[in-house]
Amino acid sequence: MIRLERLGQRHGTEILAGQDRDLAAEIIGRPWTEPTLAAFLERCELWHEDGPLQEFAAVDAASGRLLGGGGLNRLAPGLARGQAALTYWVLASERGRGIGAQIATALRGRARRDPGLRQAVLLIADGNDASRAVARRLGACAGEDLVRHPADGNRYVRRWLLDLRIGPEQGWDQGQTLSDPEDRRPPSRP
Repeated sequence: MIRLERLGQRHGTEILAGQDRDLAAEIIGRPWTEPTLAAFLERCELWHEDGPLQEFAAVDAASGRLLGGGGLNRLAPGLARGQAALTYWVLASERGRGIGAQIATALRGRARRDPGLRQAVLLIADGNDASRAVARRLGACAGEDLVRHPADGNRYVRRWLLDLRIGPEQGWDQGQTLSDPEDRRPPSRP
Protein backbone atom coordinates (compact mmCIF):
# COMPACT_ATOMS: atom_id res chain seq x y z
CA MET A 1 0.00 0.00 0.00
CA ILE A 2 1.12 3.53 -0.69
CA ARG A 3 0.67 6.79 1.13
CA LEU A 4 0.84 10.20 -0.55
CA GLU A 5 2.67 12.96 1.28
CA ARG A 6 3.81 16.37 0.18
CA LEU A 7 6.97 16.21 -1.91
CA GLY A 8 9.88 18.02 -0.31
CA GLN A 9 13.59 18.22 0.45
CA ARG A 10 13.49 15.03 2.54
CA HIS A 11 12.86 13.03 -0.68
CA GLY A 12 15.84 14.43 -2.62
CA THR A 13 18.41 11.75 -1.85
CA GLU A 14 16.07 8.90 -2.81
CA ILE A 15 15.04 10.63 -6.05
CA LEU A 16 18.64 11.21 -7.08
CA ALA A 17 19.57 7.62 -6.28
CA GLY A 18 16.47 6.13 -7.93
CA GLN A 19 16.26 8.11 -11.16
CA ASP A 20 17.21 6.53 -14.46
CA ARG A 21 17.31 7.76 -18.06
CA ASP A 22 13.65 6.89 -18.70
CA LEU A 23 12.41 8.73 -15.61
CA ALA A 24 14.58 11.77 -16.36
CA ALA A 25 13.32 11.92 -19.96
CA GLU A 26 9.70 11.95 -18.82
CA ILE A 27 10.00 14.44 -15.98
CA ILE A 28 12.39 17.18 -17.06
CA GLY A 29 14.15 15.84 -20.15
CA ARG A 30 17.48 15.22 -18.42
CA PRO A 31 18.67 13.74 -15.11
CA TRP A 32 18.20 15.80 -11.98
CA THR A 33 21.35 17.24 -10.46
CA GLU A 34 21.54 17.92 -6.75
CA PRO A 35 21.16 21.73 -7.17
CA THR A 36 18.31 21.58 -9.71
CA LEU A 37 16.38 19.01 -7.69
CA ALA A 38 16.92 20.96 -4.46
CA ALA A 39 15.53 24.12 -6.11
CA PHE A 40 12.48 22.22 -7.41
CA LEU A 41 11.79 20.55 -4.05
CA GLU A 42 12.12 23.91 -2.29
CA ARG A 43 9.42 25.33 -4.59
CA CYS A 44 7.21 22.28 -3.94
CA GLU A 45 7.38 22.93 -0.20
CA LEU A 46 5.95 26.42 -0.78
CA TRP A 47 2.91 25.18 -2.69
CA HIS A 48 -0.33 24.67 -0.78
CA GLU A 49 -1.64 21.12 -0.62
CA ASP A 50 -4.95 22.25 -2.12
CA GLY A 51 -3.47 24.84 -4.49
CA PRO A 52 -3.23 24.87 -8.29
CA LEU A 53 0.13 23.02 -8.21
CA GLN A 54 0.31 19.90 -6.05
CA GLU A 55 3.26 17.50 -5.96
CA PHE A 56 3.34 14.39 -3.82
CA ALA A 57 5.75 11.65 -2.89
CA ALA A 58 4.33 8.13 -2.91
CA VAL A 59 5.85 6.19 -0.05
CA ASP A 60 5.44 2.65 1.15
CA ALA A 61 2.83 2.92 3.91
CA ALA A 62 4.69 0.43 6.12
CA SER A 63 8.35 1.44 5.69
CA GLY A 64 8.13 5.06 4.51
CA ARG A 65 10.46 4.24 1.60
CA LEU A 66 10.00 6.45 -1.48
CA LEU A 67 8.43 4.56 -4.42
CA GLY A 68 7.58 7.40 -6.79
CA GLY A 69 5.33 10.41 -6.87
CA GLY A 70 3.04 12.56 -8.92
CA GLY A 71 0.85 15.57 -8.91
CA LEU A 72 -2.12 17.59 -10.04
CA ASN A 73 -1.44 20.75 -12.01
CA ARG A 74 -4.22 23.19 -12.89
CA LEU A 75 -1.76 25.58 -14.57
CA ALA A 76 -0.29 23.27 -17.22
CA PRO A 77 -0.47 24.50 -20.82
CA GLY A 78 -3.51 23.50 -22.85
CA LEU A 79 -5.90 22.99 -19.93
CA ALA A 80 -9.43 24.34 -19.79
CA ARG A 81 -11.29 25.51 -16.71
CA GLY A 82 -12.11 22.47 -14.54
CA GLN A 83 -9.16 20.42 -15.82
CA ALA A 84 -5.91 19.41 -14.14
CA ALA A 85 -2.93 17.53 -15.50
CA LEU A 86 -2.52 14.27 -13.57
CA THR A 87 1.12 13.16 -13.55
CA TYR A 88 2.88 10.29 -11.84
CA TRP A 89 6.31 8.70 -11.84
CA VAL A 90 7.85 5.54 -10.41
CA LEU A 91 11.47 5.04 -9.37
CA ALA A 92 13.30 2.54 -11.60
CA SER A 93 13.63 -0.12 -8.89
CA GLU A 94 9.88 -0.08 -8.18
CA ARG A 95 8.53 -0.49 -11.73
CA GLY A 96 6.54 -3.52 -12.81
CA ARG A 97 4.80 -3.98 -9.44
CA GLY A 98 1.65 -1.90 -9.97
CA ILE A 99 2.99 1.12 -8.09
CA GLY A 100 2.16 3.49 -10.96
CA ALA A 101 -1.47 2.36 -10.91
CA GLN A 102 -1.64 2.89 -7.14
CA ILE A 103 -0.17 6.40 -7.41
CA ALA A 104 -2.47 7.38 -10.28
CA THR A 105 -5.50 5.98 -8.46
CA ALA A 106 -4.66 7.91 -5.30
CA LEU A 107 -4.23 11.11 -7.32
CA ARG A 108 -7.55 10.48 -9.06
CA GLY A 109 -9.14 10.27 -5.61
CA ARG A 110 -7.65 13.62 -4.61
CA ALA A 111 -8.82 15.18 -7.86
CA ARG A 112 -12.34 13.78 -7.47
CA ARG A 113 -12.67 15.40 -4.04
CA ASP A 114 -11.93 18.82 -5.54
CA PRO A 115 -15.32 20.31 -6.49
CA GLY A 116 -13.67 22.62 -9.04
CA LEU A 117 -12.28 19.77 -11.14
CA ARG A 118 -14.30 17.90 -13.74
CA GLN A 119 -11.58 16.26 -15.80
CA ALA A 120 -8.00 15.05 -15.48
CA VAL A 121 -5.63 15.11 -18.44
CA LEU A 122 -2.85 12.55 -18.74
CA LEU A 123 -0.14 13.00 -21.39
CA ILE A 124 1.12 9.61 -22.55
CA ALA A 125 3.42 8.58 -25.39
CA ASP A 126 1.78 6.05 -27.73
CA GLY A 127 4.62 3.59 -27.07
CA ASN A 128 4.30 3.73 -23.28
CA ASP A 129 2.23 0.58 -22.83
CA ALA A 130 2.46 0.60 -19.02
CA SER A 131 1.08 4.14 -18.69
CA ARG A 132 -1.59 3.47 -21.29
CA ALA A 133 -2.73 0.46 -19.23
CA VAL A 134 -2.81 2.60 -16.08
CA ALA A 135 -4.88 5.25 -17.89
CA ARG A 136 -7.36 2.65 -19.13
CA ARG A 137 -7.67 1.18 -15.62
CA LEU A 138 -8.44 4.64 -14.28
CA GLY A 139 -11.20 4.99 -16.86
CA ALA A 140 -9.41 7.52 -19.08
CA CYS A 141 -9.98 7.63 -22.82
CA ALA A 142 -7.29 8.36 -25.39
CA GLY A 143 -7.97 11.48 -27.38
CA GLU A 144 -7.14 12.16 -31.00
CA ASP A 145 -4.84 15.06 -30.13
CA LEU A 146 -1.08 14.72 -30.11
CA VAL A 147 0.73 17.52 -28.27
CA ARG A 148 4.37 18.28 -27.67
CA HIS A 149 5.88 16.53 -24.67
CA PRO A 150 6.27 19.05 -21.82
CA ALA A 151 9.89 17.98 -21.14
CA ASP A 152 10.97 17.49 -24.78
CA GLY A 153 9.50 19.57 -27.58
CA ASN A 154 10.81 17.08 -30.17
CA ARG A 155 8.51 14.31 -28.90
CA TYR A 156 4.74 14.02 -28.98
CA VAL A 157 2.31 12.56 -26.49
CA ARG A 158 -1.40 11.80 -26.65
CA ARG A 159 -3.93 13.54 -24.40
CA TRP A 160 -5.96 11.06 -22.37
CA LEU A 161 -9.07 12.43 -20.67
CA LEU A 162 -10.50 11.16 -17.39
CA ASP A 163 -13.99 12.24 -16.32
CA LEU A 164 -13.71 12.86 -12.58
CA ARG A 165 -17.47 12.86 -12.08
CA ILE A 166 -17.74 9.12 -12.76
CA GLY A 167 -17.50 7.06 -9.57
CA PRO A 168 -17.85 3.45 -8.45
CA GLU A 169 -21.57 3.44 -9.06
CA GLN A 170 -20.86 4.18 -12.74
CA GLY A 171 -18.23 1.47 -13.00
CA TRP A 172 -14.71 2.61 -12.16
CA ASP A 173 -12.42 -0.01 -10.71
CA GLN A 174 -13.18 -0.71 -7.07
CA GLY A 175 -10.37 -3.25 -6.74
CA GLN A 176 -7.66 -0.76 -5.83
CA THR A 177 -5.54 -1.11 -2.73
CA LEU A 178 -4.92 2.27 -1.16
CA SER A 179 -4.19 3.64 2.23
CA ASP A 180 -6.52 6.59 1.63
CA PRO A 181 -10.06 5.50 2.56
CA GLU A 182 -11.45 8.69 1.02
CA ASP A 183 -10.58 7.38 -2.45
CA ARG A 184 -12.86 4.37 -2.02
CA ARG A 185 -15.86 6.53 -1.30
CA PRO A 186 -17.70 8.40 -4.07
CA PRO A 187 -17.45 12.17 -3.66
CA SER A 188 -20.49 14.21 -2.91
CA ARG A 189 -21.46 16.13 -6.02
CA PRO A 190 -24.41 18.46 -6.49
